[in-house]
Amino acid sequence: MLIVCMLAAVSVAAQNPNQGNNRQPRQGWQPNRNQQQGPVRNEQFSPAEYFQQQREFFIRNAQLTEQEAEAFFPVYNELQQKKRELNREIRRIMREEGGSEMSQEQCLKAIDAKAEANIKIAALEKEYLQKFKEILPASKILKVQNAEEQFNSQILKDIQQTRGHQFQQQPAQPQRPQRPMRPQFNQQEQNKQ
Repeated sequence: MLIVCMLAAVSVAAQNPNQGNNRQPRQGWQPNRNQQQGPVRNEQFSPAEYFQQQREFFIRNAQLTEQEAEAFFPVYNELQQKKRELNREIRRIMREEGGSEMSQEQCLKAIDAKAEANIKIAALEKEYLQKFKEILPASKILKVQNAEEQFNSQILKDIQQTRGHQFQQQPAQPQRPQRPMRPQFNQQEQNKQ
């Protein structure tokens, strides 16, 4: 699900890279190169380039052999495609239900649909985990999962840095003024008065 959100965010950001930004765009992306190299992005988003960089990142950070990679990635890509389809279904339901002007009934329907989709995604991940266990040792599956989180995190950081994007927060609701508290005295001070 995170990958789908990131792909959508990267796609939107790539459509108009300088909107609201007077800075010159950076050429490429230079991550913190302590131990592992992160994804390298150009100004235009390319799904093929994204998937190639992701593949290379996973191979390097999970220390996959070429044979392991050849067996793993078709299964991994199949899982990701199924998850994208479920996430598209969630977005379709949200559009059909009326966006921000939703009735209570529509909200409940959307909440239930999202929950069902998330359950289906979790079931898919569990199903494909069994397939991954037939391809890779558990230690490498864990390394792939960690590499996926690192890769996605670097992509999000890149989007924020190169696009000057800041996540918008909802304006705070006005709070009622608090009544001043009465000073509390201990017993000795009350006796003195």
